[in-house]
Amino acid sequence: MTRQQLIKSIYTIMENSLAMQTLSSFHEDARLNEDLYMDSIMVLQLILHIELDIGISIPDEMLVPKDFQTVGTLVSFLEKLQQAE
Repeated sequence: MTRQQLIKSIYTIMENSLAMQTLSSFHEDARLNEDLYMDSIMVLQLILHIELDIGISIPDEMLVPKDFQTVGTLVSFLEKLQQAE
């Protein structure tokens, strides 16, 4: 998947699966906690949907908070995972 496809997929997951109300603030630099108001449970749900809907396996030992600061850092993390597969 390209970077833009990953961003669109994350948006779609947040809109359809998580039913988020804060998507007007969604952009690559949007912070997951502060701008999109995602708590830790929502981030875990997002990870689950990324694995199930997009098909990118995310090993538990690779979950590091810095990769989940913004939409952009999450996409960069997913790009690295794709390259490793």
